[in-house]
Amino acid sequence: MRFVNLMALSLGCLMALVCGAEVMPVYRIEQVAGTYVQTTLTHDIYRYTGDAQLKNVVVTDAQGNRLPHRISEPSLAVSEQSQRIPVRFFPVAVGTTPERLLALSGASIRLDDHEISVSMVKEGKSELDAPKVPTDFFVVDISDLKTRADKVIISWPQSDRHQYLEVQVSGTQDMTSWTPITQTTLVQLLQEGELLIRNKIAVNLTERQYAFLKLHVTRGGEQLQLTQVAVENTDKVATAPNIDRWELSGTRADDRYSALPVNPASPAIPVAAWEFQRDDLAPVAQLHIDLGELTYGDYVRLFSRATEQQPWQLVHQGIWFNAQVGPDWQQSDEISGHSSRHRYWRLELNERVGASANPVLVLTRQPQRLQFIANTFAPFTIAIETDPNPQDQNASTAVFSQLIAGKDIAWQSASFSRLNPSVNPFTPDSMAIGWKTILFWGILILAVGILMGFVVRLVKQMAAINQ
Repeated sequence: MRFVNLMALSLGCLMALVCGAEVMPVYRIEQVAGTYVQTTLTHDIYRYTGDAQLKNVVVTDAQGNRLPHRISEPSLAVSEQSQRIPVRFFPVAVGTTPERLLALSGASIRLDDHEISVSMVKEGKSELDAPKVPTDFFVVDISDLKTRADKVIISWPQSDRHQYLEVQVSGTQDMTSWTPITQTTLVQLLQEGELLIRNKIAVNLTERQYAFLKLHVTRGGEQLQLTQVAVENTDKVATAPNIDRWELSGTRADDRYSALPVNPASPAIPVAAWEFQRDDLAPVAQLHIDLGELTYGDYVRLFSRATEQQPWQLVHQGIWFNAQVGPDWQQSDEISGHSSRHRYWRLELNERVGASANPVLVLTRQPQRLQFIANTFAPFTIAIETDPNPQDQNASTAVFSQLIAGKDIAWQSASFSRLNPSVNPFTPDSMAIGWKTILFWGILILAVGILMGFVVRLVKQMAAINQ
């Protein structure tokens, strides 16, 4: 009995060893610039996993510790682009009469009992640089501005006297009635060799809302000279993520008739066909047919299937053109791949191009983004777990969410090197028999043989006793 228990214990340990999950490194990240790291997973990750959601992907450090991570779909990257437009300005002295305003601005001015109208002439004036009397305010001419005005940027020489400027901003269309817009404090402070500048005023004006702006400096404006005034507009620009693109080269099919089912009474359709096989299971978003410099304007049929034993499924049929227009080649729009993960593809063209065509299938998709929280134990590996535990995955996701909650994180991009492990242990439909399978069955057969021998021996002993 003791022998039987020992055998059972040994068999259980060996089976646990054989059947346990294994982590197979696929990529390596040598160094990272920060704690919050991200990288892009291209289509070749699907050479090693059959999971469409990549739930069996793990990230480990040099000590084998698993790091919190998440895999997310690509999103639009939003960036800000600013445009700065210099505008004309001029100082207006205290007690300036309309005639003096005319001299400073280079304007034609008309006076009557009810209004003052000003028509500006865009010419520089020496009075702008060296006013001989105290300045009351500055006028900014935005009458020619054909865009909105988000901010007004003011530049002036740095000095102890003009470190802080309190500015009131007003707007007008006719130089007579001024509407308050905003007031703020501008700063240009030099301290210990560091220059602190805050010279932007948020005005948020629509196009042609005002023709002129008044800048009235209520503090720090004594003998102030402005060197430049500009309008700045900032726009948010959405940038689509990079496209994951890879190509498949095909071989001429032996079957010279279309795979499209036809009426048995109709003759088979002769075609020129090529078949393609890919080694990954990445979902395909779009497909493009690259015919090189072959002029073509006829039908195409595209089929796919998951295994060689399945019948071909029609993905697309229609007219496809590939023609040179001037110096460039123009093609038809891409074909939707419907997120297909099929491994086998077949392309049919008109039979007359069978000898001259050499088509290439171009597959595209938007790659997923892998983000993880690094520690000090580099290098890091991106690996595939052969038998993932859903509880471990949920725990990793929860820890990741807690660590980044409420934080404005700047993710640091990192590149990886490919370790190029054997594909066979990963692919679910691979016919290769792994070493674990062989070891498992060998141990099982050996254990059964030993147990059978022990049973036969025990039966013989009992028979001898009974005699």
